[in-house]
Amino acid sequence: MQKLTQRYNNKRRKAKHIEFLQETIVELNNGIVRDVISSDYHGDSLQNKAKRLKKYNRRLKLITF
Repeated sequence: MQKLTQRYNNKRRKAKHIEFLQETIVELNNGIVRDVISSDYHGDSLQNKAKRLKKYNRRLKLITF
């Protein structure tokens, strides 16, 4: 019974993390598109968003496969 509970908790935690990553990726992508359309290039913020987007996409691929 303890193994089943542990397995359930791990799957639930993984599902929450996947959901969090998907939401974050969508927000970052929308922010990048919005900044590019409005020509809002302040410092390195756009580059940082792009790096985080790439990082989160890689992490999501690793978790789901």
